[in-house]
Amino acid sequence: MNYALESVAFTSLPVELSEPRLSSRECFSALAQIIAIQTEKVVSSLSIEERQSINRHFLCSTMIELPFTSGELDWSEIVELFKKQPKSSEIPLPCSFVNAYECASWGYSARYYKRVEPQAKYLLFSILDANLLNLSFWKENENWGASGFGLTTVLIKTEQSDDHQVNDNSLIASCATTYNSTPEFATIIRRLVLNESEVKLSLPFFPEEIRVVFDKMLQASPRIPDLHHKWGHCFGSDPWLSIIEYGLEHSITKLERMLVCSIALNGYYCLMEVNITPNSKFYLDKVSVLNDFLNQKASIFTRGSNNKYSNAHYKTDACYES
Repeated sequence: MNYALESVAFTSLPVELSEPRLSSRECFSALAQIIAIQTEKVVSSLSIEERQSINRHFLCSTMIELPFTSGELDWSEIVELFKKQPKSSEIPLPCSFVNAYECASWGYSARYYKRVEPQAKYLLFSILDANLLNLSFWKENENWGASGFGLTTVLIKTEQSDDHQVNDNSLIASCATTYNSTPEFATIIRRLVLNESEVKLSLPFFPEEIRVVFDKMLQASPRIPDLHHKWGHCFGSDPWLSIIEYGLEHSITKLERMLVCSIALNGYYCLMEVNITPNSKFYLDKVSVLNDFLNQKASIFTRGSNNKYSNAHYKTDACYES
């Protein structure tokens, strides 16, 4: 199977989501608007018929679990929030929430969807990590250093490869079998890219003392930069954010192969080989505070190809104003 990156977007969210602090329900009311805005942007190149053909949009997360398990939030209520977004009938908004596999949830979701919908032309998933409860555990941790927060949405076009291999390794979702999950993960990657000098690795962001495992075991493979020093560890968004930065900073003139890699604290991991093409689209935004999305004063700062941020205003009708 071939996976071509159609478009990918990342919206950076602040460590302190709101001031004064909002409830989880209020936070999601604002986040639903941001998700709708980002989804509309990512699928903007598709026709109405192509958008309507996407019948599953997965929302994945590592940290947004406790608000649901405690009963503070109910997924059915969140789905109703999405239905109330302007243009919700025209864009495929999330209908499934997955967090069991932590940072690797996006890969498990993609694998599941391709199994149940093998003829599907597009894969669409979002990765949301926001500290709704303002817990110190999620701000910084010895397992990954400083955290970063944000929303990623990825649109992938799928095509059957010409060789149609029985053992297709273009998308893998599994779990480490040893307690040393990071070295095991690196070993699996090394085997996959053995003799594949054209495949660049997009890896999770870690501080130097943890990243040394990748430096030693994957030194023979080309990698795009680890951006932990800039963004912190952004959980499942890391490798996609790295690709966005790469796409904005480089002129993509021909097909480039990337191996997108995520690993979770509990050993779950996923790998997807993605083709970056001259038609792939990359978006990088940031939001300063969620409260404004509840009073129609919201702004998203968008980074364009000139690598500068401009103030791009959005009203709560999810329409872009230049």
